[in-house]
Amino acid sequence: MKDWLGPCLFILAVAFLAFLFGAAVGIYRIFPYNYLNEPFAALAQAMARKQEGGSATVNYLYASRYPGSGVTLFDSDRAQPGITLLTSHWPRNGRLGAGVRLIDMEGNKLHEWIVDPESIWAESPHNDYAGGKYNKPENFVHGSYLFPNGDLILNVEYLGLVRMNACSEILWKLPYRAHHSVDRDDDGNFWVAGLNWRESRVDDYVHLKPPFVDETLLKVSPNGELLEEIFVLESLYASGYQGFLADIIPKYDVTHVNDVDVLGADMAESFSMFKAGDILVSMRNLSLVIVVDGDTHEVKWHFRHPLIHQHDPDFEADGHIVIFDNQDDTTRDGSKFGRSRLLRVDPVSNDYEVIYPVTAEQSFYTEEGGKHQLLENGNRLITEANPGRVFEVTPAGETVWSWIIDQNDAGLVPEVLEGTRYPLHYAEFAAVSCPAG
Repeated sequence: MKDWLGPCLFILAVAFLAFLFGAAVGIYRIFPYNYLNEPFAALAQAMARKQEGGSATVNYLYASRYPGSGVTLFDSDRAQPGITLLTSHWPRNGRLGAGVRLIDMEGNKLHEWIVDPESIWAESPHNDYAGGKYNKPENFVHGSYLFPNGDLILNVEYLGLVRMNACSEILWKLPYRAHHSVDRDDDGNFWVAGLNWRESRVDDYVHLKPPFVDETLLKVSPNGELLEEIFVLESLYASGYQGFLADIIPKYDVTHVNDVDVLGADMAESFSMFKAGDILVSMRNLSLVIVVDGDTHEVKWHFRHPLIHQHDPDFEADGHIVIFDNQDDTTRDGSKFGRSRLLRVDPVSNDYEVIYPVTAEQSFYTEEGGKHQLLENGNRLITEANPGRVFEVTPAGETVWSWIIDQNDAGLVPEVLEGTRYPLHYAEFAAVSCPAG
């Protein structure tokens, strides 16, 4: 009996210590919490979608919130003429696949670009911990930029930046984890957010424990050459903004940059605090918007209160910055905090006002995503991502155009991450004949 009593007690002691360590990992989220939690969180999300009637392989389905589909409202006298580019998942070969569509004001499909991540990158170009995680059939398109000839620059989210022609043929691809918006500067170069995975401590980031994401602002030429790389965390620390990072709950996605917008020379005179080439950056997970000096990379302005997980801040010609404030309240309908809104901010005083909705009846909400575009006639195009709606409103808040993506048999819709209005002449390339297949 003495021969086995010792080993048994040793095994029990090891098991007890393992239990205590496991409890500490779960409660305090210490290493290796992120490594262990992420796969289970992804599995739970897929199972939840399955229970809602969605697909276990497509994680971007949401309950339909609006009746009808296609263009449900069109006031031709007051809507801005043009064609609208839409990024989402679309039915293809019996499943939903990432793609980009161009529609006219009546909702007719003029053109479509097919985005197949597995053919763009048969194997993931990334060797970090996430590896090929994002190299999946359900990869989605987020930011995009359309050329008059039908060429399209787009982010295959967290996989890479791609330029394709009107026939969806790849012209070049940049294997950097690019994501979210695409903005073009005065020199014709493009600015996007990028992601780097850090598995070891970075000495200058004193509050951050690995693993975590170290995000960048990337300047890319029209030919796909990486011209500049600005590290967002480095700019925050170097500019004395470490207080925003000191008390964050340990998480790997610290900043979650979701928009990069460069101030053009045509608007610079309207902003006394900024100059052409300064960079407007939105960090969702800090509920923080900053302006980074285009030369020194120092933070020269910030705005936080009352934002909650905002998107798409834009410089506008009148000297204001307009921000899509999601007001994320952890619900799918936004019932706790009054739903989403657009804020106009004076960067000199930091005073702000709600410019949409104007009345309670105009309420809208998306927990994630969201964009807005100021149109030539003064109207504004708004992308309500989760319920799959893009709509145009007048300065008085009246809806003059509305489009809704088709729902499936279970009443679910794929989110629409971008709706952008382009001039009518951009449709001329749509007549091009592309090879079948």
